[in-house]
Parts: sequence; C-alpha cells; structure tokens
Amino acid sequence: MKPGRFPGCTPPEDEPVDADAPDAAEDASPAVPTDPLFDGLEGQALDERRAFVDELRADGVPDEELEAAARAARLPLLPVQRVLQGTPTLRTADLVARTGVDPELLERVLQAAGVALPAHREAAWEERDLALPRLIAALSGLGIDDEALVELARTLGETSARVGAAAIIGLGSGLTREGDTERELSARLAAATVPVNDHLADTLGVLVRTLTLDQLTAIELDAEQIADGRVAGATPIAIGFADVVGFTRMGEQLGAQRLRDVAKRLGELGAEVSVGGVRVVKTIGDAVMLAGPRPAAVVESMLALQEGVLAEDFPRIRAGVATGDAVPRAGDWFGPPVNRAARACAAARPETVLADDLTRERATQDGLAWSTIGRVHLKGMGRVRLHRVRRATR
Repeated sequence: MKPGRFPGCTPPEDEPVDADAPDAAEDASPAVPTDPLFDGLEGQALDERRAFVDELRADGVPDEELEAAARAARLPLLPVQRVLQGTPTLRTADLVARTGVDPELLERVLQAAGVALPAHREAAWEERDLALPRLIAALSGLGIDDEALVELARTLGETSARVGAAAIIGLGSGLTREGDTERELSARLAAATVPVNDHLADTLGVLVRTLTLDQLTAIELDAEQIADGRVAGATPIAIGFADVVGFTRMGEQLGAQRLRDVAKRLGELGAEVSVGGVRVVKTIGDAVMLAGPRPAAVVESMLALQEGVLAEDFPRIRAGVATGDAVPRAGDWFGPPVNRAARACAAARPETVLADDLTRERATQDGLAWSTIGRVHLKGMGRVRLHRVRRATR
C-alpha cells in the first residue's frame, strides 16, 4: 500500500483494511460550530444581539474584535472604545519627528504614566496626541531634569487612571436604565462618551491651572531655598484627618455599595467645609485628609465637618489636626504633621477633634474652646500631648 499524504494516516501493514466496513466518517454526526457572538441566546435576546452585531459590523468592527468582546462580556463597550480611540494616523516615530522630543525620554514618560507602548509600525496616535511630546520637549528644552519629568508623568498617569475609572463607573451608573438591552445601553454610553472625549482634557486643564494657583499659596520660597536649588522644601502646613468610626464593622452589616456611598459622602462634605485656603488632599477609604497653611482654618473645617455629619443620617466620625513642616509632592503631603494628624484622629473619640501642641498654639482666634487631655500614646511616636477643641459657647 502506498503511504498516505499525511504522516500517521497510513494503516499498518499487518492490519489490512476491510473494504466492506462502514466508513466511520460517514456515520459521525457533523459538528455544529458554536458562534461566540450568539452562544446561549434565543428568542428576543438572540434577535437583539443580531441587530446589535449588524450595527457594529456596519460601523467597521471586525469579526475577531466582536468575538473577543463577546467572550469577555464587554460587547456594549465597543462603541465607547471606538469613540475614545478616534482615528489614529501617527506612529510613535511620527510624534518624535514632529516634536523633536528625545525618543528615550518619551518612552520613559509613557511607561511612567502607565501607557502601553504601541508596536513600532503601529499607527496608535491622533494629531491631538502631539500635545504630550510637545510638553515634554518644551520642558526638557528649558533644562528641567529628566527625572522630574518622569515623576510628573507618573503623577499624571495615576491621576488620569482615577479620572478614567470615575468616569466609567460614575457616568455608566448614571446612564443605566431598568430593562435595558445591551444595544440600548451601548448607544447611550457612546453618546455620553462624545462630549467627554471632546472636552474632558480641556476641563482637566482648567482644574489643574486653578488648583495649582491655589497650592502656590501654601509654598514659601525664601532666599535659602533658592540658593540651595529648591523650589519647595519642607513647608509649614496644618493637616487634618477625619474617619468614620467603626467602618470595618459597618462593612459586615451594610455591604460594599453602602460603604462606597458613605466614603463618597465624607469626601463631598470635606470639600464643602474647606474654606480659608483649606483643600481636600485625598480620600482614603473611610478617611478624608485636608490641608491648609493656617491651622485655625483647618480646625474650623474639621469642626464644620463634624457638624455637617451630625446634620445628616451619617455614621459618626472623629478627627485629628497637627501642624508642622511637611514636603509637598504630587498634590500630597509627607512629613511628621501628616503622621501626627492621622494618629491623633485614631486616638480621638467619636464626635471629637484632637489637635497637637503647635496647632493649639497657632489657632488662637475667638470662637474656639480648648481643653488639654494630656499625653496620649500614639503608635510609633510615643506619648504626645493632645488637646480637644470645640466651638466656644456663648
């Protein structure tokens, strides 16, 4: 017998083939391929999916992308993705050629920002994406150190990731409707993505400019710092922390969604009471951190936050304030007063505000009543004298 065309398919010489034996291939039932786009669907759901897929195909989405999205249960997000992607025409090499940015520095900046580097020949950028390499090239040309630019990119990347997540979750939640089909929700999400895509970058620019002006008021630039080559070293600042009492135990009773609402509302209240140069630095789970150049204003904000919480159906909170030299970095603060404020908050009883010596010494305006509670052991700091502050009664 002649060997077959494919290895391993020739019957062994000592096992002759029975010509009268039925062909197994003829008896086998033909396999019905499953289509990942419609697998498990029937009736109206199948009709809806077919109409939706037809729209996506007409919009130019290739089948492999459709199938991958269907397997990952993210088919309704494809139109959103296409709005954000736009129509890329530029390679990374084009960005370099058009702006004169150092290619190695641009690569470091993109990596620090958390942006995946596209393939060398891939057209992954639009004309508006030239803004990033132009900024990097301009700042580098002014003599700014590469490490400072990479650090800026890292901060911008972290902030942008949070903004993106907030947009996806917040706007997405606000656009869902009971009884939606994936086709209806997808159309609504894509429509909302258009103004976000068109205006979010400029909106962030407004906020960055405004908040940068605000933060300049907390930076002291003296002759010594200038001579040392420092713009912002250790700066006097008052820090306030407030957190929800029993937040961990609360989670067992309320569930994740309610905890999220509590943390969100605490951040909103913190922003509402921040006056006199005080601003919300960040929210951390069940806590909000405030900072300002004047201790009295931070104390006032903490007391107002307590009052705001008591006026609502909201869990009780406690707060701590500390003053001292700290270093600003990427919109945050680092240093002893940050740690003392957090520890003082942890030592406070519900509905109270505790402050350290320097805060007590510098927050001297009328309307505050102080009482010394003595030296309290703060984790990692030993015994620190703390004071309770209230509104003065008239």
